[in-house]
Amino acid sequence: MSKFWSGTLTFLALVFLVAFSWPAFDSTPSANTLAILNIVQWISWNAFAGDLLWGFIKSGDKKKFLLSHPLEIVAVALPMLRPLRLLRLISFGSLVLEKVSIGKSVGITIKVIVTTLFFGYIAAIQITIIERVSPSGNIKNFSDGLWWAFTTITTVGYGDRYPTTTEGRILAVCLMVLGISLLGVVSATIAAWFVRLMQNDDRSKTHTD
Repeated sequence: MSKFWSGTLTFLALVFLVAFSWPAFDSTPSANTLAILNIVQWISWNAFAGDLLWGFIKSGDKKKFLLSHPLEIVAVALPMLRPLRLLRLISFGSLVLEKVSIGKSVGITIKVIVTTLFFGYIAAIQITIIERVSPSGNIKNFSDGLWWAFTTITTVGYGDRYPTTTEGRILAVCLMVLGISLLGVVSATIAAWFVRLMQNDDRSKTHTD
């Protein structure tokens, strides 16, 4: 993939992020605004679908290509999972980190933290849009959604904000599983870092003796 096309897809992902987030901040968008948001999402969908199709056509091993791009396929095929297209932004961030001279453990930790924040934001947007229209819902604006998302993804769960719709509860389950997984990676990375420090310290003492 050329750098130009890769940059174009990253830009479209950023534009899509704005269009995707807009309804959470504007509960009564005008007809013109809705039309623009739909056009932006339609353009981004076609770009990502075209990129996926072109990659499939060019690949020598079709089965291997399909197995190695599950999230991209799901994001294009299922409208409800369209935020997965925003994973391109995380991939772009990973490339930036690779250019920076930092330790591997630090790099992994930063990636996990950024990924956690990213998914927390996406979940906050989704839960706000879903729950705001529910008569029994208690998540009525983005600040409520953001508070719920981060208390859920960090497994704190105060319980003052919670989903009441089926879609919201499904999202909550996904966020809980994701939160446990990501925080587990952070904990394991930090533990491994301390182990390496202790091993290096032991080696230094051995050489000194």
